[in-house]
Amino acid sequence: MDIVTNKIVVEKYNFETTVEANEQFENKIELEVHEVEPVDGNVELMSKGKIFKVTIPFLLVLENFRIDGRISRIIQLKDFFGDFSDLEAVDVEGISNPLIDYIKRLTYDVTEIAFDEPGISLDFNANHNG
Repeated sequence: MDIVTNKIVVEKYNFETTVEANEQFENKIELEVHEVEPVDGNVELMSKGKIFKVTIPFLLVLENFRIDGRISRIIQLKDFFGDFSDLEAVDVEGISNPLIDYIKRLTYDVTEIAFDEPGISLDFNANHNG
């Protein structure tokens, strides 16, 4: 699948070392997708394929810190005019993995600086159950 991508945007990235023992958090990493159209209604651009904003909101609580935020990117799927839900799982992973990699990279770099030791490497596994 031919995909035109814009740059990845870190909408929010929050890192906290203070996690209260009695606070209850559920780890989550989600995929949100919204179809978008150019502001100027560029018909020629739209004739090349659908455009989507792909966003990954996340909240992760680990042993001595928590992170939360939103990472996003605008993509255009060349010669694709269906719904995002019509895509195969492998295509969705290919679209979302660069955003996941950004979360991993940010977390590694921030924890390396915050703890003055090698950074924490996150490991995510895809969940295709919904």
